[in-house]
This record gives sequence, structure tokens and C-alpha cells, in this order.
Amino acid sequence: MDIFAALEERVEKLITALTELKARVADLEEENRKLKQGGEASDELGGRIQELETERAEVRARVERLLKTVSDLEL
Repeated sequence: MDIFAALEERVEKLITALTELKARVADLEEENRKLKQGGEASDELGGRIQELETERAEVRARVERLLKTVSDLEL
């Protein structure tokens, strides 16, 4: 009878370990999904930053031309 009790205890431990493992796998899969989405968002933000830097360079060039024109007018 003790053999069956020990076997039952081992089976219960295995079931508990399997349940915990499945939960951990689910957590890791969710974390992986979030990281992948973060990568896509990061790429989007990188593109937007590039657009803004280009726009800033254009505005800077226009302001410099205007300042030069104003400077020429003062002479």
C-alpha cells in the first residue's frame, strides 16, 4: 500500500510541475509577443524620428537663408 501512496505522490508532483511549466511557457510566449510588438513600434518610431530630423534640417536651411537675407538688407 505504501508503494501506491508514494507513486500517487510522485504523480501529483509531476502534475504540479507540468502545470507550473505550462504557465511559465505561456508567460514567456506573451512576453515574446510583447517584445516583438515593441520591435515594430521601435521601427515605427525610428522612421518618424528620421522624418523629423529631415524636416528640422529643411527648416534650419530656410531660417539660415532668411537670416542671410535680413543681414544683407541691413547693409
